Amino acid sequence: MRNLMTAALVLLTTAVLMGMGSLGGAPEGEVPKTDENIKVQLTDRSGMKIELTRFSMNGKVFLEGKRGAGDISVFFHDLKEIGFGPVSGDTVPADLLLKSGRRLQLTVRTGAVFHGDTGDGAYQISAPDVSRIQIH
Repeated sequence: MRNLMTAALVLLTTAVLMGMGSLGGAPEGEVPKTDENIKVQLTDRSGMKIELTRFSMNGKVFLEGKRGAGDISVFFHDLKEIGFGPVSGDTVPADLLLKSGRRLQLTVRTGAVFHGDTGDGAYQISAPDVSRIQIH
């Protein structure tokens, strides 16, 4: 009887632990699905340039940040380029060049993650590791 209880406990624990692997959003190696196929050239802080399709920020097709005390969202399709400054606390300053020619400054959370498809696989990078994004 004791061996049967031990075996049942081991099976139950194994089932619970295996189920936990699906927690936490999109599976590793997948690019989030979006309504638009945004194409960019991303340059990281080391100078490495990479072409990406299906680009998004946290699975969204717009850049989210703070402008003063308020929140702002700017669609990637309205942007030409984003330049990132040095990390300051839990934010990164971003200088946006809009297709209209106007410039806009905002701050992006360091926890923000950019995703895209390299053609060879899924790519993701945290906002503090990005230097520049050029939208095609």
